[in-house]
Amino acid sequence: MRKEEMQLLTSALKYEQGHRRRTQHILKVYAMAGLLGRARNIDEKDQYLLNRRAVVHDIAIKYCKENCEDASAENQKKYCGMLTEKFLLEAGYDSECLPPVKYMVYHHHDYHIEKDILLQLLVEADIIVNCLEEGCEGKDLDCISGIFVSQAGKELFDSIIKKEGR
Repeated sequence: MRKEEMQLLTSALKYEQGHRRRTQHILKVYAMAGLLGRARNIDEKDQYLLNRRAVVHDIAIKYCKENCEDASAENQKKYCGMLTEKFLLEAGYDSECLPPVKYMVYHHHDYHIEKDILLQLLVEADIIVNCLEEGCEGKDLDCISGIFVSQAGKELFDSIIKKEGR
């Protein structure tokens, strides 16, 4: 793990101030995105970028819960750019890395837009983790599985979510 990535992950975890669900969610999505990226054989530079995005993908939730009426996707989109920038710069990342990370954080719940492979892998990681955490009872699992593109993501979703009817 690179120094900046370690600092970013540590800062994001500390920011959550022990909130169990959000802290665990960061770690789970970070690990799942890492697994999906490696299964896809993306290069080291892209894996590093995917890891960075996985850490901050939900960074606006706490801010929205404390400063807005709710942490809806709409509210998160308003504040994710500012928070993503703050966390990345404080962790020592160059400003040139900001636009692609901010774009991915902004769009990680937009399931039906055209995505590059890194955004796709983040979406898949987040969906798998969300289904494990919250369950998918009553949801159209076939519709959700249609979002998956990567072979590893499809296989994991089918075997640990769809098969169990979570």
